[in-house]
Amino acid sequence: MHIAIQGAFGSFHNEAALKIDPAAQIVPRQTFADVFNAVLAGEAEHGLCAIENSLHGPINEVYRLLERHEVWVTRDVRLHIAQQLIGFGPVSLEELAASPDVRVLSQAPALAQVELWLDANLPLAARVETHDTAASVQDVVELRSAHTLAVASRLAAETYGGVIVAEDIQDDPHNYTRFILFQKQRATTVNATHGSMILKTDHAPGALLRALQVFAQEGCNLTKLDSHPIPGDVRHYAFYIDYELTRPESTVVITEALEKQGCAVKLLGEYSSDI
Repeated sequence: MHIAIQGAFGSFHNEAALKIDPAAQIVPRQTFADVFNAVLAGEAEHGLCAIENSLHGPINEVYRLLERHEVWVTRDVRLHIAQQLIGFGPVSLEELAASPDVRVLSQAPALAQVELWLDANLPLAARVETHDTAASVQDVVELRSAHTLAVASRLAAETYGGVIVAEDIQDDPHNYTRFILFQKQRATTVNATHGSMILKTDHAPGALLRALQVFAQEGCNLTKLDSHPIPGDVRHYAFYIDYELTRPESTVVITEALEKQGCAVKLLGEYSSDI
């Protein structure tokens, strides 16, 4: 299985891909859009993108890409995010805390996840945003400066030969990211447990309520309901919905009922959920 991921080898996307398939061939790409393009161009069979974090909420760019492109979600997976402070060699926190020229590199969400720890332990450190956690470790190891460090995964340290200076520095131990696996072609997932769709109602009073009642009538519990602005229409929203399946035909029944109400439905996939 070839899986395109956002980020470099050793990233949390890499970890999530290996959780799905330990033998997966990883195809690194720099941005989420690059991952979608790799799948659509046939450069990888599957794409893997983070879609939400338990502390910082949805990743809106991925929702926009799901709306824009025709892909099919086949799996989701939840990964515990444990952040490490990584240098090119051993160095004490005491030395780093006293130095005014310390820099900590990482992707913006990763820096946000360790903000309180950095405030308490490295109050003088400059925080430098980069495009990827694992690539930050690679930069730190290549630079070989004792006062330049990265926040990233343990896998990133192992991949690039970095040294973990402080372990598990995330501010909240209950820090999880949900990833979706998708492909170009629609497929049937045997024993699928969940479905996802993008819903647009007719903007009449009570339209969303009537739409949600369809899921209740089918006995399908909603696990996520997110509103997203519609490009070019500042007054109205599309709704991203994840739901549990009660029987194999649930999605067909729900879709037909919603379309009878005048709703526009874009199915994103049926899949087995890790959550």
